[in-house]
Amino acid sequence: MLVIEANLATRGFASCVVGHTQSYDHASMPGRLHGARGFRRAVASDAPQLVMLVRSAYRGSVSRQGWTSEADLVGGDRIDEGQVLDLIERAGSVLLLLDEGDGVLACCHLEDRGDGVAFFGTFAVEPRQQGRGVGRRVMAEAEERAKDAFGAGAMEMTVLAQQEALIRWYERLGFRRTGETRRFPADARHAIPRRDGLYFVVLRKYLNDERPRQ
Repeated sequence: MLVIEANLATRGFASCVVGHTQSYDHASMPGRLHGARGFRRAVASDAPQLVMLVRSAYRGSVSRQGWTSEADLVGGDRIDEGQVLDLIERAGSVLLLLDEGDGVLACCHLEDRGDGVAFFGTFAVEPRQQGRGVGRRVMAEAEERAKDAFGAGAMEMTVLAQQEALIRWYERLGFRRTGETRRFPADARHAIPRRDGLYFVVLRKYLNDERPRQ
């Protein structure tokens, strides 16, 4: 506990969707710089710490201290500073972090997909803080930010299909499988498959249960 398919920070486990061409000025962009206690938008100087956070939540031996580890499924370093900076600086994008004074505990990324949908990704909670309600706090703040910054009525994400426990956690928070699947973006540096058959499922949650009329 996690577009054009251009890089791993914008695909799959760290995904965002681009293709919406609305122009944004980050200085005047709707949405709060600071939100609920401890939450704020990331800035460029946060990039090194955010790289370490995301890697620790999903890859290597440290990730096994939590329950969101992909270490048995995927190798590689998952994300780098350039990708994090892209998420911070990209138009229509919010990289949100939770920092209560002792370092960054969690982060997530939101991007305006257009048509009232915000894409959610790059979700990471420091492994030793997992299971303490931090993830739920991040999700609740992300939903408010999606509505505030983008006017979103729905939030969408992709999750490795093999991460069943993680999918069930999202389902308890109101996300549902859309039935859509997406390919796994194998990459020699960031995403080395450790088993065959990896792919993503797409999850969606309607904020305030504002489902579109049929």
